[in-house]
Amino acid sequence: MTQAALMMTLLVAMVNCSWAVVNPVFFIEGDGWANQTHGGYIGHFKIPISVELNGWWIALAYDQAIDELEAWQAVHFKSSDDRKILYLRQISWNKRQYPGMVMDQRYMINFKKIPGVNYGDYYGPRPNIVFLDSVYVPDPYDNNEHIMTTFKIDLFDLPPNLERFPNNIVTPPPKVTVAATTAPTSDPKCVIFCWVKTRSPPLPPTTTRGTTTPTTSKTQPAPTKSPTPLTIVTSCQLNFQHRQQRCRDAKKMDKECYLPQCYVTSPDRYRVIQCWKYQGICWCADPRTGERRKRTVVKYKHAYKLNCFQADEATTSTVATTSTPTTTPSSEERPERPEFAPRNDYNYDLVIHNSLLFYEAQRSGEIGESGRVYWRKNSHTDDGSECRRDLAGGYYVSGDYVKYGFPTASAMTLLAWGFLEFKEAYDAAWQTHFLKEALKWGADYFIKAHISRNQLIAQVGDSNLENSFWLRPQDMNVRRPCYSISEKSPGSDLAGETAAALAATAKVFQVTGSAPNDSYVTSLLQHSRELYEFAKNHRGHYSFFVRPALDHYKSSSYHDELAWASLWLYEATGENRYLAEAGQFYEDFGLHKPQTEMSWDSKTVAVQVLLSKFANRAGAVKAARRYLLPVTEFCDHNQPGGGAKYTPQGLLYQSNWGGNTRYACNAAFICLVTSNLPDLNANLRLTYRQFAEDQIDYILGRTGRSFVVGYGRNYPGQPHHRASSCSMAGPCGWDAYRKKSSNPQILQGALVGGPDELDRYLDDRSNYKANGVGLDYNAGMQGTVAGLKHFQLSYNKWIRYIKRGGV
Repeated sequence: MTQAALMMTLLVAMVNCSWAVVNPVFFIEGDGWANQTHGGYIGHFKIPISVELNGWWIALAYDQAIDELEAWQAVHFKSSDDRKILYLRQISWNKRQYPGMVMDQRYMINFKKIPGVNYGDYYGPRPNIVFLDSVYVPDPYDNNEHIMTTFKIDLFDLPPNLERFPNNIVTPPPKVTVAATTAPTSDPKCVIFCWVKTRSPPLPPTTTRGTTTPTTSKTQPAPTKSPTPLTIVTSCQLNFQHRQQRCRDAKKMDKECYLPQCYVTSPDRYRVIQCWKYQGICWCADPRTGERRKRTVVKYKHAYKLNCFQADEATTSTVATTSTPTTTPSSEERPERPEFAPRNDYNYDLVIHNSLLFYEAQRSGEIGESGRVYWRKNSHTDDGSECRRDLAGGYYVSGDYVKYGFPTASAMTLLAWGFLEFKEAYDAAWQTHFLKEALKWGADYFIKAHISRNQLIAQVGDSNLENSFWLRPQDMNVRRPCYSISEKSPGSDLAGETAAALAATAKVFQVTGSAPNDSYVTSLLQHSRELYEFAKNHRGHYSFFVRPALDHYKSSSYHDELAWASLWLYEATGENRYLAEAGQFYEDFGLHKPQTEMSWDSKTVAVQVLLSKFANRAGAVKAARRYLLPVTEFCDHNQPGGGAKYTPQGLLYQSNWGGNTRYACNAAFICLVTSNLPDLNANLRLTYRQFAEDQIDYILGRTGRSFVVGYGRNYPGQPHHRASSCSMAGPCGWDAYRKKSSNPQILQGALVGGPDELDRYLDDRSNYKANGVGLDYNAGMQGTVAGLKHFQLSYNKWIRYIKRGGV
């Protein structure tokens, strides 16, 4: 070969490799690490894809056990029993892959060192990577980027215990091209970004009357074969962040800056119906370019009237040309038209899923290998040794490791209530199982803590001892004293709240299939009854006797907890005496007064809601209306203009201490539940639901920032949380606390305290008021999101009925 020919060959190879990975490659980022017992490194591999996927998995097969693995672009969902095979699967946003794309994965591992091996240059074992029908084998010693050897999976000697999961391969694969010059406006310099900043949706370029294009022609003959997959002209997914940044650069808020929407299941395509939520309008768009196709604009709630309407995004793969069916389904019962049409399209399923992951991250005790939060390990398994009891288990309330019984029980009760009100939302999100597991983890600990009929452990651990350390929970070895309540040192608030939590959990198990005589339900109710009697017969404030709780979770009253416990026992047992006693507490303690907040300490407004609900159910309509009156005063007060304080951008603001998002979510939840009560008029029902949606809208990102870790745009990276701020390898201490980078572990689903009264928020780990997290924070938020999902399901059911020809 001549020198010129060789240069030409190299040039062609460079051009072909400039923009895409053409060979599977592997490398190790930076240097590995090692201490006396363990080593680790960050691995990175890239594998080109030749088929279209709508779901995938990868197995990493090692020749030695791997103690820990963290993946950034996938979920570590399973490990073999010997920890030598680790399985990854897609995250929702990278579920769909197209030919020409690259499977790009980074991961971090930690493993026990083998004696005699020099880990100075050899950073550790490399995996055999099983993906689709091939096995990719990296060089065992080369740490720099190198091409992996590829084997067909059937010809490679894989471990006999390697499991094979189905890959969702979509055929035929679509052709993916990206145009470089098509502009949606007449400005030749505009390309695809300039219309993002406009205050009106884009219109396509003006064309000569009578001309047609391949996309819009009405005379094009009907295809005789299945439709050709769309050619992507302008990738929605690839350009979304760029368009979003243009909005920020122009200092435009969401209301002033329109961003075209991508499909959830096909993120390279634009939605056929584009909606500007904050202007309340929708129009038909070209799914290849995002451009507006016609001048017709309708109100958001009338989007189904557009001739391009598609109810199910997952089935939309061509330009919508459907017409309204002319026949009405005869076998389907006609659903009522919903009064409330949710205007936001957040992925509420994912919010609920992530929130339950947060509860798993807060677990104490013997977590085992089955936990979904892989960076959490067994911790404080000897809790109770100070008082000669087994008190392992339960939850850490917040970012430290003290187990406070009072706020934990309150969070469990509210979590169960949210499920019981909006069960179908959990079923639709496939989260009922995990919700029950979250409640059971708390209930099992409460049963342990109830050491005798009139004695209950109130707290394990002392913040005065522990807060001088910043460590992983498994490394926290300070003494953990036990504090309890008894007949001589009563706590009606704590005992009553724990009784409510156990009864509410029993009710959840009852409605999800447990028999009335189920041994676990029977145990829950037995402990609940005994704790309620203890609370009723030996009255007092628990924080008066448990002094270490005084500065953190002081109880202001036990009156609401007594009524609260009796109501949940009535709900779980059906015994009228509990309802009668709740009504008596309501009268004796003056619980009829309007409230301004709902929290772990104050449940009076929740008592009023349940009394109204149960009175209606019993046919006592007048009593129900009487109980409902202070609830409507609570919700009216918390509406904009009702007297409550709001931030400039619309978050209900009730506390300058911190954790304000939890108060907003609790108020939203109360009003959302109230909106389902039969005695409320239609206007108030709509107002309360819109209020709840507005608060969750703010929290999930309306202002350009989400306050839920791991969800949405610009979410918090530095929650005040010891366990997630520590890396998986190496020491952890106050240096980790002082770092200005994001926590090494993502605390999925955690709701942080949020902004101040002027919407100012600083993502700073040291600011525990704005960045603190807690079990009670998430309970109200999760219940409200489930409620919005409930209304979303009702609306979608009606829309599907209309689409199929219903009237």
